[in-house]
Amino acid sequence: MPCQHCCGANQQFDTKSAKKDLKHYLKRGPRKPTKRLTEAFKKLNTYNLSLLDIGGGVGPIPLELIPQGLSKVTDVDASEAYIEVAKAEAQNRGYQDKINYHLGDFIEVHTAIEAHDIVTLDKVICCYPYVEDLLKASLPKAKTYYALVYPQDNFLVRLVVWGLNLTLKIRGNPFRTFIHDQKVIDRLIANAGFTEIYSGTTFLSWQIHLYKKG
Repeated sequence: MPCQHCCGANQQFDTKSAKKDLKHYLKRGPRKPTKRLTEAFKKLNTYNLSLLDIGGGVGPIPLELIPQGLSKVTDVDASEAYIEVAKAEAQNRGYQDKINYHLGDFIEVHTAIEAHDIVTLDKVICCYPYVEDLLKASLPKAKTYYALVYPQDNFLVRLVVWGLNLTLKIRGNPFRTFIHDQKVIDRLIANAGFTEIYSGTTFLSWQIHLYKKG
């Protein structure tokens, strides 16, 4: 992620946005695609497993799965505002000793991050221009499970993405949203030795995938 895009991410995912997302989570729980993903994990035995949550936002995945017995969580996010809001909510729940936070572009910090049992990227690759680099950096960090939530590729989603990017351009924000080639994503994951064990979609918008190594 070039610096310009990273700065745009901080504009896009600011304190106001983070507080709004936390308010929604506290009132209604995880948004539908995230809920589908956490429900899939809850059907597995995640006791004593570690989680690397890339682009974790306000932390709905760890907040949902720590009660299932996760041993530790690492949250890497490019938004300082989201990390601060996520930290505060984790502390409110007494989870502060369970979660470590890293601020920055995952591509730039990934060498300092150890492998975890679970790696999640919930609505992350659509915010990143270099999907191959991101997957190649994150896949080796997953010992057992790897999970993605990203947009479906259809006319309606492409229209929404076009409108969002046009609005960002008009506002002078260099952040952009992307729809990446599904075949590239599937190839990289398969080449890393992962097999899909769960997939789902929300109506015309998101797709959810959970893979297991081996």
